[in-house]
Amino acid sequence: MSPVSGGGGGGHTEKDPSGWQIDTLKEHVEALIEGADTRYEQRFLAQEKAVREALAAQEKAVTAALTAAEKAVAVAERNAEEWRKGANEWRGSMTDRERNFVSRPEFDSLKERLDRNEGAGKGVKDMWAWIIAAIMALAAVAAFFMK
Repeated sequence: MSPVSGGGGGGHTEKDPSGWQIDTLKEHVEALIEGADTRYEQRFLAQEKAVREALAAQEKAVTAALTAAEKAVAVAERNAEEWRKGANEWRGSMTDRERNFVSRPEFDSLKERLDRNEGAGKGVKDMWAWIIAAIMALAAVAAFFMK
């Protein structure tokens, strides 16, 4: 007798001494495939969830980094503006201070005059002129009253 019965049993086999029949083998393989499919689907869903979560975390990190960068740029701009104001004040102070300085040509001219002793005798001459003028004025007043 053959392992397959010829009596229209719908593909059932006769009992095999190992306990496996085509139907049971088919069910077993389908169960293994279905179990593997379930595990693959679970793995896929878990990986998909992990990727989604990683992307969300990355998006949050990028958003935080951009926000921090914007704040840093704002602080840097504010500091640069304050520095420019300070630099402008300093520049103005230096310009005001330099206005009171003697220019180089004026300094050279004064130095030449001092080197030649120019003006040293002029003050003494002016003093003698005032003294003589005062004596003359007193003499004139005395002459006026003596008459």
